[in-house]
Amino acid sequence: MLDVWHHLLSSGPFIPHGHCYLWKTGLVWLHLLSDLFIALAYYSIPLTLFYFVRRRPDLPFNWIFLMFASFIVACGTTHLMEVWTLWHPTYWTSGTLKAVTAGISMFTAVQLIPIVPKALSLPSPAQLQQANEELQAQIAERLRVEAELKQYQTQLEHLVAERTAQLEASNRQTEDLLVREREARTQTEAAKAELQDYADRLTLALDAAKMGSWDWDLTTNQISRTPYYEMILGYEPGTPECTYEEWVSRVHPDDLPAVQSAIQTALETHQDYDFEYRLLLPNQEIRWVDAFGRGEYSAEGQPMRMVVVLQDITQRKQAEEALRQSEETARRQLLEIEAIYESAPIGLCVLDTEFRFIRINEFLAEINGVSALEHLGRTVREVLPELGEIQEGFFREVVDMGVPVLNQEVHGIIPSRPEVERDWLVNYYPLKGLAGEVLGINVTVQEITDRKLAERALQERAKELAELNTILAHTMTLLQERNQELDQFAYVVSHDLKAPLRAIANLSVWIEEDLTDLIPDENRHQLELLRKRVYRMEALINGLLEYSRVGRTESAIAPVDVADLLSDVVDSLSPPADIRIAIAPNMPTLNTKRLLLSQVFANLISNAIKHRDRPDGSIQVSVQDQGSWYEFAVADDEPGIDSRYHEKIFTIFQTLQSRDEQENAGVGLSIVKKIIEKEGGFIWVESQVGQGTTFHFKWPKTG
Repeated sequence: MLDVWHHLLSSGPFIPHGHCYLWKTGLVWLHLLSDLFIALAYYSIPLTLFYFVRRRPDLPFNWIFLMFASFIVACGTTHLMEVWTLWHPTYWTSGTLKAVTAGISMFTAVQLIPIVPKALSLPSPAQLQQANEELQAQIAERLRVEAELKQYQTQLEHLVAERTAQLEASNRQTEDLLVREREARTQTEAAKAELQDYADRLTLALDAAKMGSWDWDLTTNQISRTPYYEMILGYEPGTPECTYEEWVSRVHPDDLPAVQSAIQTALETHQDYDFEYRLLLPNQEIRWVDAFGRGEYSAEGQPMRMVVVLQDITQRKQAEEALRQSEETARRQLLEIEAIYESAPIGLCVLDTEFRFIRINEFLAEINGVSALEHLGRTVREVLPELGEIQEGFFREVVDMGVPVLNQEVHGIIPSRPEVERDWLVNYYPLKGLAGEVLGINVTVQEITDRKLAERALQERAKELAELNTILAHTMTLLQERNQELDQFAYVVSHDLKAPLRAIANLSVWIEEDLTDLIPDENRHQLELLRKRVYRMEALINGLLEYSRVGRTESAIAPVDVADLLSDVVDSLSPPADIRIAIAPNMPTLNTKRLLLSQVFANLISNAIKHRDRPDGSIQVSVQDQGSWYEFAVADDEPGIDSRYHEKIFTIFQTLQSRDEQENAGVGLSIVKKIIEKEGGFIWVESQVGQGTTFHFKWPKTG
């Protein structure tokens, strides 16, 4: 271990770095001061980062700042070492420090990679604002509905109270009338005139009270009634006296058994009859009536007659049903509002006009760092001294003006965590009574500390992106210039290479024509091979130029009928008569680059025509809809391709047959592959020896 340290700290045969500067004072001082100031800056930056992380413990990914601090400290140390080696050539120590700096730098760079997706997944300010606006709208709507329900409930209670008082008065009046009627029946025949007068007054009183009366003679089963009774049961005025059976026909079938049972029980027990039931009128209208009856009995106790007083209580029943439904609706809506209040992912509270808490949900209590119970009855300034002072101006504006104050950003601290500065988005709404007076303040609070931090980070990122966009624009300009230079170079190369090739081909033809009888067959064959290879070389140059242009030329996007496109491609290829090309009938129409798709089909179909092993053959073109893609297939019955060559055939200048056997530049499939992949698709082949070949490729529905 001592040897290692001695080796590291030894200057050995090296000379100080100052010799490299020839010990020129100005140059030595220039490097000395530059390295010292750089080291000073490198040591001050980590201190700032460390202070920042200590002050903001809630900062996401704060450990990466410490990693950056370590990396910067190591960099500063290497600059100090540069000062040391001006006079002391301990280069092993200097190299070791640089190696340590390199290790820390690489580790920090690797740790930074997985943090970027997490930072990008933080919710945006627009998403938070939209959620807050939707919730505020729901709360406002709930409060409005609650106020309307309370007002309607009060009106219904007043109406029921009035109707109940009327009914009690009518019942008392009815009892008095029945007593008088029983006394009148005990009068002698001599008092008939007085009794008739009383009956007239009784009818008038019943009509005034909107009550009807009917007298049922049990011996004759006949019923006599007052005009208002006829109106209640839906009879035309002046209808002759009806029978008990006719009355039965007007009682609702569902209520008739209970009504008859109540009447029978009253007659048997000599008790009064009091029952509510429904009438079903001929026009299918349903009316509720309250019937009170009393029987008259013979000396032997046998029932002889029954007098019944009816009151139409349809409106009361409807009011009771409406009240029941409104109470049920109000109860359900209050439960929903309560559930929303307790489970809402934002802070909610209600203050009185003295700014005291009268209600608060647990979410806001957790934000304030004080239990909900400790809030109640205390002012905001008492619970949160600093924040209460900031918000009292908003409270007074809501109470004095009666209008909401929205989207106020509040910055401060809470007593439970005074070391952390936080941000909130607060809305203040007036809580008004039925007369429009302000009774209190509804407050919604959403903590946006993380959002504000994210906004600052986004601003920094936007600045970085702007700088990157400037660099990218400059790079694109340079790339366009390079592409133009490449196009010019390709044109010059094509022209300069093709001209000698054409001259060679022409010379071979002229030699063969001039020495027709003197050239042996072997030399004639060699000249033919020479021309073929010249033509192949020209085809290679053309293919290479076409391959280089793929993706660099702009093609317009327009609707393309694939069936028409294939028809044009087949016509341009002029296949032999023995080759049958079948195109499926379900070819689509899509928005794409017609020229590029035409090149793909032309190369695939031409490839199938050239590689057949017999004069005849068939080629099928089909398509399948794959959602956002179309999967096209070009199948033939040629000899097939061994699976070992399925990848090789897409490589430029690669052919499976000798070029002397078949003229093929080996560029077509590589161009097809490049075009398809540039458009976002991909291509593959399915083939076995002796079983034909099928090329599949996926093409996007929209370019």
